[in-house]
Amino acid sequence: MGSLPGRDQRVVFFDGRQPVFENHDGIFNYTPHNEIRQIIAFFTPEDFSTEFDYRYRTNNYGLVQDSDIGPGRDSLILLGDSFTEGQGAEPWFRQVSPVISKLGYQPINGGVLGTGFQQWLRLGRYLASHNIQIRKVVILFISDDYHRPVWDFPAATLTCLSSLSSCHADESYFYRLPPPRGMSTWIAKVRTAREPPRMHLKLKASALLPASYGVYSHLRQQILFANAERDSRAAISELISMYGPRNVAFIHLPQKDEIVSGPHNLGLRARRAIEDAGGRVFDGFKLCQMKAVDYYSHDEHPNQSGYRKIAVCATDVIKQLVTAERRED
Repeated sequence: MGSLPGRDQRVVFFDGRQPVFENHDGIFNYTPHNEIRQIIAFFTPEDFSTEFDYRYRTNNYGLVQDSDIGPGRDSLILLGDSFTEGQGAEPWFRQVSPVISKLGYQPINGGVLGTGFQQWLRLGRYLASHNIQIRKVVILFISDDYHRPVWDFPAATLTCLSSLSSCHADESYFYRLPPPRGMSTWIAKVRTAREPPRMHLKLKASALLPASYGVYSHLRQQILFANAERDSRAAISELISMYGPRNVAFIHLPQKDEIVSGPHNLGLRARRAIEDAGGRVFDGFKLCQMKAVDYYSHDEHPNQSGYRKIAVCATDVIKQLVTAERRED
């Protein structure tokens, strides 16, 4: 493949017990006790290639974890997005789970793809409502998480994930996995649905719109981001207040496009918000030593070697979080 495809060229397929995801209390997780297969492909005008194809299990709360979790036990949870979930490779939580158990805590993988600080706060509350006793929290975040709002799945997407015949290529981002021989046909449908309009149609349409429309769209997007950042700041403050400053650690992980340039301003603002709220930020750019080869070629997620590095630096922070309190006590 030539130039790096963007998100518009990415197609995400899921297989597993329907409908793969479920909404609850304004957020979502996977369906409990499910065996899930996820495939991500990227297409070009002529062909497509599979970036990754892997399987994982979910526990009794629909979290990406082999073991079930139970109420009334002191627990240590990792909160985060797809990097924490381990999207794209064998879940790296399997490497840190035994360490957490040896430290005397029930391990919980609270990583959920596409989520941010507000959603992690809600997940903690949801688990607490089921008497899951969270005592220690390690939050792994990337810069983009700071302006992510709370969201859940539209009914049309859940229907599509239940039955491929109910999918509309132009109405969803996630699709039910087709039979092997139907993969190329289905990707062709998605490619057609996402084709940009012809240039003359673009020019014709733009002539019909008021000149201020582009400015309005830009301002609207900026307002949405500003509101999400405001809510993220509030969520960060509440997370620290809820669990106590000694019991929470934040790790800022690098995105693929930050490896050379360093953290974006968005991520730096997230760090300041954490520090202003009395929290501790660990610099994952230095601790994890991620390089460009630790990410997939076209997708923005870490590959197996990248997740191994995250597991190592997360383990170090987990040990510091637990042992520091014991030394103080």
